[in-house]
Amino acid sequence: MRNSNTSWLLWASMLILAVILACLIYAVYLYNVMYDNKTAGFDETSEQIMSQTAIEKVENIEQYNGSSAYHVIFGINNKEEEKLIFYPLEGKEKELTTLDRAEIMPEEEVLNLWKTKCNECELVKIVPALESNEALWQITYHDSDNRYVMEYVSIYDGTPVEQYRITRMFK
Repeated sequence: MRNSNTSWLLWASMLILAVILACLIYAVYLYNVMYDNKTAGFDETSEQIMSQTAIEKVENIEQYNGSSAYHVIFGINNKEEEKLIFYPLEGKEKELTTLDRAEIMPEEEVLNLWKTKCNECELVKIVPALESNEALWQITYHDSDNRYVMEYVSIYDGTPVEQYRITRMFK
């Protein structure tokens, strides 16, 4: 009798272990698929920018999703000037918006300015934005009242332009 209980316990343990292992493998697979979707098109955008502009080195690419979706390219041109390029994802004719990074307020300065105004806030992300042909920094964070906030400030001097606060209804 004791032998059959041990056998049943062994089979149940192996089954539970197999289910846990399968869930772990599936979680890793989902993570990879989601990451690939997040960065989809970055290589193609990089190639397009390097072949059609004076950009010789792409340092970083981010995605901005606002009223229109853009890939935001941080690059260096053939004169060693740092540029910021907004590459629209919609349409066949791509009208690029290019900014000289020497003229814009660096991300670190924008974050320092933001922290002085909102010291109890939790940063989610900061990304360059383009709304109504105006270059901005989009700062996304949780404020002290646990609201999700998207704040837009001037990319040149950090002055506030627009802000959206979203309150969570369900916890």
